[in-house]
Amino acid sequence: MYELLLRFDPTGLHEAAKAWRALSNGAQSADTRHRSQVNAPLRNGNWEGEDAQKAFYTLGRNEQILEIVRVESAAAALALDTVADRMYQAQTNLKNAVHRAEEWGLTVGADGIVNLPALSKGEQNDPEAASNPERKSLETLRTQAQERINKALADAKEASDKGDIALGRLDADILTSPRTFGSVAETAADVKDVAKDLGLADPYVPENKDPQKSADWWKSLTPEQQSSYLALYPDKVGQLDGLPATVRDEANRLALDQELDRLRSGTARGSGIDEGEYNLREQNLMKLKEQLDQHDSTAEDKQLFLLSYDSKSYSGDGKAVIAMGNPDTADHTAVMVPGTGTTVGSTGGQIERINSMQEAAKEASKGTNQKVSVISWLGYDAPEIPVLQEANVGIAGTTRAEDGAEALRQFTQGTRVAQGDHHSHLSVFSHSYGTTLVGAAAAGGQGLGADDIVAIASPGMTVQRADQLHIDPAHFWTGRAADDPIELATELTLGDDPMVRPFGGNNIQTDTSGHSGYWDAGSKSLDNQGRIIVGKQPTTVPKEHPAPPPPP
Repeated sequence: MYELLLRFDPTGLHEAAKAWRALSNGAQSADTRHRSQVNAPLRNGNWEGEDAQKAFYTLGRNEQILEIVRVESAAAALALDTVADRMYQAQTNLKNAVHRAEEWGLTVGADGIVNLPALSKGEQNDPEAASNPERKSLETLRTQAQERINKALADAKEASDKGDIALGRLDADILTSPRTFGSVAETAADVKDVAKDLGLADPYVPENKDPQKSADWWKSLTPEQQSSYLALYPDKVGQLDGLPATVRDEANRLALDQELDRLRSGTARGSGIDEGEYNLREQNLMKLKEQLDQHDSTAEDKQLFLLSYDSKSYSGDGKAVIAMGNPDTADHTAVMVPGTGTTVGSTGGQIERINSMQEAAKEASKGTNQKVSVISWLGYDAPEIPVLQEANVGIAGTTRAEDGAEALRQFTQGTRVAQGDHHSHLSVFSHSYGTTLVGAAAAGGQGLGADDIVAIASPGMTVQRADQLHIDPAHFWTGRAADDPIELATELTLGDDPMVRPFGGNNIQTDTSGHSGYWDAGSKSLDNQGRIIVGKQPTTVPKEHPAPPPPP
C-alpha cells in the first residue's frame, strides 16, 4: 500500500471522470434533440390511435434512458474525481511525512515502517547508547513520523473503499432490468446515496432570494461544474431566478421527470401527505409534462422554457412558470399572471393563451424581425374560487396576492439579470385576480421594473391610483368587457376600480364578451395586447366615471 500510494497518479481517475462527464453531456444533448426533433413533431402532427400510443411510450422510454445515463454518468464522474482528489491529498501528506522523517535522520522502509538510524559499532557495545537523550528524542520523532504515515495510508484506503461503495451503486441493473416507473426517480436517490457514501456535504447553492447573487454564482462555476450541478442537483438549480432560461429549463425538466416518476412508482403512505393530495400532485405533474411534450417545437420562437415549477403548493394546485420563446434574447418580453382557478393542471390553456399573445405581438411588429417571448407566470397560489363566485364575494381578500407579490418582483428582477446588457422591452400583463397580485407586487419594494403594466378584467389592484405602481401612469393600461361579471367585484375588498378616471392610466378598447374572451383570435382585445407587448400605442377609450356613492 505504501509504495502504491507513493506512485499514485490521479490523472487516470480524472481522465475516467472526464469521459463519464462527456457521456453525461452527450446523453443530455441527445435527449434535448430527441425531444424537440423527434417526439415533439410527431405529437404535433395529430398522430392518434393505438400505434401512436405505443410509439409515444417508446419515445418517452428512450428519453428516460438518456436521462438515466446522464445522471448516473455524472454521479460516476463525481465519485471518481472525489476519490482522485482525496488519494492525491493522502499521497501529498505521505510524501511530506517521509520528507520530514528523512530531515530528522530517520529512514522509511519499502513497507512504510519508520526506522531509527543504525547504531554505530561503538554504540552497539554501549549499554547506555539506546537510552541516551538524543536516542530517546529520535524515538519520539519516529513515533510522530509513523503516525503521520499511517494516517496518510488510512486516508487513502478510506477514499478507495468509499469510492468502491459509491461506484458499486451505479451498476447497469437500472437499464438492464427496466421498470415501467421508478428508474428515473432512482437516479435522484442514487446521487444522494453516492454523496452520502463519499461523505460529501450538501453542495452550495445560493438561496433563491437575490437573482444577481445567483447569476454571479453560476458564472463563477467552470463549464464542468455547471454540467455536474445540472445533472446532479436539478431541483435546486432550476428554481434560481437570474439564471439563463436555457439552464433553468434543462434543470427543471429533469427535476420534473424525476419527481413525477417518484410519484408514479410510490404511494401516499409514508410521503407525509394524504392520498388525495398525493394523487392531485401526480395528476398535475402528468398534465404539465404532457402539455410540454405536446407543445414543444423546433421553431425558435415557439420553444418552451420551463423556468420554474412546484408540485407542493397550496392544496396541491401546483405552480409553473413557462416561457414561449427565450426571454433572455427576446426584443420584447411579456409576463402574463393568470387569475383564480389556475393550476398546473390547466397548463394547456395557459400555453394557448401566451401563444395567442405572442402571435398578436408578431402581427403588430410585422416586418421588423423582432423576437417576442411571452411567459405564463403561475408562481403563486391562485384562489380556487370560480369567476362567477368571484363577483359575489370579492375574491375573499388580498392575502394570496400579497403572499405572491415578492416572488413576482424577484422574477421580473431575475429576468432583467438574465438578460444582462440586452435590455428587452418588458411588459407585465395580468387577468382577473392576477391583476390584484400585480398591483401588490408593483406597489411594494422597488416595483416590477416593467416598461408597461396591463390589467385585464381587474377586480382591484390593492391601490387607489396607477402612480402607486412604481410606473408612469402613461404606461399603465387596463380593459374590461362590457358584460364581464368581474365588474361586480370592483370597489369591494381588493382596491379601487382601475377603469375609472381617478385611478389614472389608460383604458384599452375591448370588443370581446365575458370574463375569458380577451384572447379571441382576430379581436381588438387581443390586438391591443399585442401592440402593447411590442411597445406600440394600442387603441384606447375614455376612462369611465366613477359610480355615484350609495344614498345615505
